[in-house]
Amino acid sequence: MRAGRLKGAGKRALCLLLIASLPILPGCWDRKELNEIALIRALGIDRTEDGQIEMTLLQAIPQRVGTDSGTGGGGKQQQMVLSARGVTIPEAQSKLQEKMGRRIFMGHQEVVVLGKRLAKTGIWEALDYFARHPGLRKDAFVFVTESSPKEIFETVAPGETISTGTLYKMVKLERAVNLTLMRLLQEVSGDAEAAGIPVVMKVNDTTLAMDGTAVFRGDKMVDHLDRKAAEGLMWIRNEFTTRMVNTRLPGERGYVSMEVVRSEIELIPKIEGKKRRILLKVTSEDDVRFNGTRLTLYHPSNVDRIARAMERILRDRIRQTVEKVQKKDRADVLGFAGAFHREYPEEWAKVKDRWNEQVFPRLDVDIQVRVHIRRPGVTDRPAGLPEEKVKER
Repeated sequence: MRAGRLKGAGKRALCLLLIASLPILPGCWDRKELNEIALIRALGIDRTEDGQIEMTLLQAIPQRVGTDSGTGGGGKQQQMVLSARGVTIPEAQSKLQEKMGRRIFMGHQEVVVLGKRLAKTGIWEALDYFARHPGLRKDAFVFVTESSPKEIFETVAPGETISTGTLYKMVKLERAVNLTLMRLLQEVSGDAEAAGIPVVMKVNDTTLAMDGTAVFRGDKMVDHLDRKAAEGLMWIRNEFTTRMVNTRLPGERGYVSMEVVRSEIELIPKIEGKKRRILLKVTSEDDVRFNGTRLTLYHPSNVDRIARAMERILRDRIRQTVEKVQKKDRADVLGFAGAFHREYPEEWAKVKDRWNEQVFPRLDVDIQVRVHIRRPGVTDRPAGLPEEKVKER
């Protein structure tokens, strides 16, 4: 009898517990319906002439099937670009929210563009905002622009539905410096306290293009590397792949074009007495894509001549980039600080506070480049030339 009463009491307690938990059990209490949110695909931040912050958002507007100009195509997107100003970034965002009928949702944001005026005066406010905002994707790509973020967002290339498609692909296809929000936050607070951010420019109403790299020391932009210097930076950072490089051979007419299919970089720091040095070793594997000379590639000596000419070009290009960021910018965007920290942690502790200003500019850099041509092409002789005009050696 007693066991039966306990069993019945247990059932009643379980029923009460289930009833009490009903309000918190449904899984859709925090749902976000698509027609209630504004899908933000890109975020831009700049500083105005009077010192205010200007935030620009690119909102993607999903279209219903069959409503795209009567074509019947499905799922195409359009965009809307909005800007607002405030004393702080959150205030500017709040004013943007007042202009929108839907709640701002950053979960699909994939691009961040910083204006040059903000970059010159300092991006620390933007970095703090990026680090604190829980909804911002930290894998979004970061760019700097000479114009305004709004102009960049309003430039939509033919074949694209929104401008972020162009920006996102440019990093992948053109092999610009691949910098995400997370990596930017890590680099500006890392050993060197420096970063390189790709620069995007507006060419015309429908065209965007990469325009080198912005060099940051701390949170301020100190230089703008042109495309060649930016390519040297990408070699040093081991990010230069699948790109064509032209070279000329001494005593020969015409160019040889090679595609870089694989590259490897080694940074080897050394301390010799009071002298600090670093050995930068570059190994590259290339394929010949065009032979504009009269040389046949049947002979290994000719292939070797091309490889040595390529080595000289890469060595000079890397040297120019190193000297520029060393002597002029004093911003270690090359990764040398991290190499010294790993190899000589005790020595690093002594110099880290004066690395960019004193140690890095005086660092001796030895550059070794080795190029291996793996595939000279399907044919070993210049196509289209008569046999008597082909040079064997």
